[in-house]
Amino acid sequence: MQVDPQVTAVGKQFVEHYYGIFDSNRSGLSQIYQQQTTLTWEGKFLSGVDAIVKHIVELPFQQTNRKINSIDCQQTYQPGIMITVTGTLIIDGEVKNQLKFVQVFNLASNAGSFLLINDFFRLVLD
Repeated sequence: MQVDPQVTAVGKQFVEHYYGIFDSNRSGLSQIYQQQTTLTWEGKFLSGVDAIVKHIVELPFQQTNRKINSIDCQQTYQPGIMITVTGTLIIDGEVKNQLKFVQVFNLASNAGSFLLINDFFRLVLD
């Protein structure tokens, strides 16, 4: 059995959209996160659009560039989409200090579109 190509396409479109906003205008993520969204960022639990966006905007760096290594998508029960992203971050142009990361998004179906319900972010440290 294969993953539905439409699920993969939607997942990839979401990832491109999310990182495009994250990398250019983090406060703009308020259009993606919802009141019911939860985020676990490096073990810190946050809930609701205001708390999540405040945390992300206040991260101690200005610029991010990323290389996506993989995007895996699966349809969930709701039906929704679970997305796992792995990649490498370059923070504030520090090419010598690239950081590996994994991020997981859980999107729930809502009237023909999708809402971000859960988000997990972790650096992968050796």
